[in-house]
Order: sequence, then structure tokens, then C-alpha cells
Amino acid sequence: MRMITQTLVLTRLGLLGLLERKWSALVLVGSVACVVGVLLSMLSVTAGMLRAYRLGEDPQMAIVLGPDNATEWGHGIAASDIGTILDAPGIARGPDGHPLADPEVLLSVPPAGPYLIGGPVLRGIGAAGLAMHPRLKIVEGRQFHSGQHELTIGMAAARVFDLRVGDLIPLPGGTWPIVGSFTDGGSTLEGLYLADADTVLAAGRTTGYGSVLVKLVSPDAFDAFSQWVSTNPALKESAEPLTSYLRRGAHQFSAFFTALAYAVGSIMALGALFGTVKLMYAAVSVRTREIATLRAIGYEPLPIALSILLETMTLALTGALIGSTVAWLLFDGKLTIQARNVFVLSVSGNLFALGVAWALVLAVLGGLPPAIRAARCSVSDALA
Repeated sequence: MRMITQTLVLTRLGLLGLLERKWSALVLVGSVACVVGVLLSMLSVTAGMLRAYRLGEDPQMAIVLGPDNATEWGHGIAASDIGTILDAPGIARGPDGHPLADPEVLLSVPPAGPYLIGGPVLRGIGAAGLAMHPRLKIVEGRQFHSGQHELTIGMAAARVFDLRVGDLIPLPGGTWPIVGSFTDGGSTLEGLYLADADTVLAAGRTTGYGSVLVKLVSPDAFDAFSQWVSTNPALKESAEPLTSYLRRGAHQFSAFFTALAYAVGSIMALGALFGTVKLMYAAVSVRTREIATLRAIGYEPLPIALSILLETMTLALTGALIGSTVAWLLFDGKLTIQARNVFVLSVSGNLFALGVAWALVLAVLGGLPPAIRAARCSVSDALA
């Protein structure tokens, strides 16, 4: 109890003395705020991307990909294979008795208007496509008509590329009008154009689909479905749970940004660490006589060291909260384009916690050497 009391008293004295050392304290707070703010702003890309992919996950869904193709890009699934795939066991059926499966295709779209970096990717979906995306909701205009050169656009893509209902988009076969915009709850689908898959294939003069999206009767039905597809001599395609496919894609795109964020954050943290050590050594030097006097009247070395650490942690925590708040205000909810995906940046509670953790680690590593020095102050130092 005595040690706790002494630690609290010494910590209070140290914090009250910050007014006399306000500039060095502000430098420490500012450096930690910069480290945390930059780290969280960069990680908001990864967090937003992962969130968008997770919103598209459904354990009851599977995806069939073409031979030698790990993604939906390409045209490896022949139209003649679709009927065979739909004969596989485990596929759920709609009220009309038809299998809940949808052949889909992806198409790159040339830049529209003043944008030189490209436009939203076009996803062609079939008659069952809307049933496969139950969250999809038209918010303006109408849904495209099958067989027509028409597009709908996700709200995220419309905002980022400044597109609206009525705009004409140059595509194979002429210009296609945007007849409606939709939301899908924030998933990656909101960063795309949608159109009729067969019309897209006909306009592009191709015959193969990129994937087949399948709804299963239950998640447990996947093994039987996958084995049937992979062992059927008439097929060369392979099946994968949609959740697994989306997570693989999310990791592929997010791994680089995560590594870059931690690399930059580590370099900045190293600089902040040396600055923290220097500033806290200076603070201890200024208080040498005071600390030695406290030792002379009976204060133990451990409470003195702990008070220095707590003071450093308080300043670092203040910097972390400032940096996290600035990152949240500047980036949370903002739309961005990465790897042809349009999604909302996210500075979540988990990132706030990560920023605080980084700041506290910096405080401990940077405050420990000065704290040890303070604990070693002797009574003779008060007379020096």
C-alpha cells in the first residue's frame, strides 16, 4: 500500500510539473500523435477493404471457377458447361423449382469522362443474379432489362467516379446508358456496374463465363457439390466456398497495404522512441535534485521509476488519442479506389485500440531507461 501511495503522489507531482516542461511534453505528445495517426490512416485502407469483402460473405454460397483460373476474371467456363454444373447435388432451388445459380462475367470498362485511371468494373449477372444478391436494392432509376444494352451502377462507384443515372458509358456494341443505381449494404458489389451477362458476352463477342455463383441447401452440402464438380469427366471447373474465395481475394489485396502501413509506422515509431528517451532523460535531469530529495525523505526507488513510466505513458496516451481522432475525422467513411475495388475507409474501434497499444509500447520502451536512472538518484545528488 505504501508503494502504491508513493507512486501516485510522485506521478501527481510529475504531471503538475509538466507546465514547466510544456514544450518538451508537447513534442512527445505530437510525435506519438503523428506515429499513431499515420499508422491508423494507412490501416484504414485494409480495414475498409476487409469490411467490404466480409459483407459479401455467405456460408451457404459457393463459387465455381474456370480451369486453371484462381479468380473470376476470364472466360473459361463454356456456356455448354452451365447445365452440367446445375445438375450437381446440393444446389438450392427457388420457388419456381429452378436451381439458384447464376453464371457471371467480369469486364474491364474504359475510362469515362475526365477519368484517366479507368472506371468501375462491369459484372454481368444472369436471371438468377438478383436472387443471389438479396441485399441489392435499387435506390434511383430502375433495374437493367435482360437483352438490353443497359447498366446499373453501385452507389460507391457513382460517387467516386461522379457518374449518375442517364450517363452514357462507351462499351462494346456502342454506348450503354446507366438506368439505375443500387446499394448492397457496403459490399464490394457497390463499386461495380451491373448488366445482363448474356448481353455483355454477346457485345464482347465472347462465349465463356468467368464464374458461376451457386446457393447451396446448407453449408454442409459444399463437400458433395465440390466433389461432384471436380470429378465429373465432362467438367474441368473447380468449386470453392464463396467465403473462402472472398477472404483469399481480400488478403491478396490487403497484405501489401498492411505491410506498408506497419513498415512506415515502425520507421516513424523508431524515431519517436529515440525522441521519447531523450525527452524523458532531460526531464529526469531537470528533476534530479527533487528526486534525490524525495529519496532522502524516504521514497523508495521503485515508486520513483514507476512514476516516470506513468508520466511517459500519460503523455503517449494523450498523443495516441489525438492521432486516432484526427485519423478518424479525416479518413473514416471516405471512399477510395484500390486494386480496382471501390470501398469505404474505416477507422474502427479495433484500430483505436491498436493505436493506444502502440503508444503504450513506445512509452514503456522510451520511458524505461530514464525511469531506471531516476530510481538510481542518491541523496548525494541533492547536494550536488
